[in-house]
Amino acid sequence: MTRARTAVALSAALLLALAGCSDDTEPAAAPTSTAPVPLSPAPATSAAVDDRATCRANADAAGKVDLDPTTNLTNGLLAVESTQAGIAAAGRKLVAATSADPVVNVDIAKAQLDLAEACSEAFGDGPW
Repeated sequence: MTRARTAVALSAALLLALAGCSDDTEPAAAPTSTAPVPLSPAPATSAAVDDRATCRANADAAGKVDLDPTTNLTNGLLAVESTQAGIAAAGRKLVAATSADPVVNVDIAKAQLDLAEACSEAFGDGPW
């Protein structure tokens, strides 16, 4: 399992564990985060640059257990514009999860995992 998928899987497991401990009926607000910092130089083509940057942003959010709908909506909208069909489809799932009413953090975590898997299929193991 790639590091990105492992991070997302661990994040989802933590979320599921914490969800069972709460008496609240409303999901807790996710903490906000700053913009992700690229981990490696970008490849030469512009389409690959955008796709890889989107993959890095998603992996960073998942690694920080950042389930903020605004951050993840931005990542999902970038992924929808991908030239890679799998990444675009996973981006649509992330957009749907962040736009749901009510927003469910577990759905965001699952969509992050789907996007990480699509990135791994397109570019191999991260970091991208």
